Amino acid sequence: MKKNTLFLCAIISTIVCSCATQMKIKGTPSGALQPLSKTESVVIIEENERITPHENDIKIGDFEIKDGGMSFDCSYDRVKNLAKQKARSVGGNSVKITEHKLPSGLSVCHRIKFEIYKLANTAEFEKELIWSSTNKLKWEYFKDSPKIDRTSFFCGYIDVQFNDVNFLNGKGEVNIYPTFLFECSYVQPLKMNKYLLEYNQVKFDLLEIYSRKMRSEFDKSEINTQEKWTKFAKAIYDKVYREYETDIFNLETETSFGENESALVGWKFKTETGLKELTEFSSEI
Repeated sequence: MKKNTLFLCAIISTIVCSCATQMKIKGTPSGALQPLSKTESVVIIEENERITPHENDIKIGDFEIKDGGMSFDCSYDRVKNLAKQKARSVGGNSVKITEHKLPSGLSVCHRIKFEIYKLANTAEFEKELIWSSTNKLKWEYFKDSPKIDRTSFFCGYIDVQFNDVNFLNGKGEVNIYPTFLFECSYVQPLKMNKYLLEYNQVKFDLLEIYSRKMRSEFDKSEINTQEKWTKFAKAIYDKVYREYETDIFNLETETSFGENESALVGWKFKTETGLKELTEFSSEI
C-alpha cells in the first residue's frame, strides 16, 4: 500500500498545481500518419538513451517545446506529457529527447528538443500500459524485484491532466488515463500462474472502472476552465479514488490476494458488469 499512497500523493499534487500551460510546441511533421488512439502508449527515450536502428522505423519530424512566457506548469513530467500528446497526434509512438534545458535564470521551465518516431519495436523503452480492452497484462510487465510480503504487486494510478484546447476563451478539457507501471510492479517467480495474473487484471479493470466514474464526475461538474479545475478537481479525484481504494481492499481481502480462485470468479463478473455499465465513459472513446 505504501507505493499506492506515494502515487496518490503525486497525482493529487498534479491536480493542485497543474493548469493550462502556455508552453509552445514548434515543429512540423515530415509525413502524415494516422493519429494514435488515446490508449496507445508513447514511449519516452531520454537524452542519454539510444535507438537501435531498424529498417521499418519512421522518423516523423523534429520538434521543440519552449516557454511561451505565461507558463503555469512546466515541470519535466508535464513537458514530456506534452511531447507524448504531440507524438500521438501525428502518429508517432516514440519521443526521443535530444536536448533538455533545465530551469534557469532565463526561464523557470524545463524545455526540450525532441524527435518523433514510429518505431517498429518499442519494447526496451516501455515503462507503462494504458488500459484498453486489448491491452492485457502479461507477467513480463512486472519488472520490479519480488518481495516477500505478497506474491504479486500491481502498481498503477489514475493519471488526470487538464489540457488547454483554446486559450483565447479559456476553455480546456480533462484527460484521464488509467495507467499500469512496469518498474514498481512485481511477482514472485514461483507464483506465476493464470489465476494470479487474472487477479491483477481485475485490479487493472477496476482502475478503468473508476477512471470512467471520474470522467462522469468531471463531466457533471463541467470542468473546462482553469478556475473550475483549481476549485473542484482535487475534491472529485479524492472522492472517486477513495472508492477505488475501498474496492481494492475488498478484492484483496475476499480473494486472499488472489489465492482464493472461487472468490476471484465473482470479482471478474463484477468488473465485467461495471465496465459495461459505464461504456459511454470508456478510455477507448
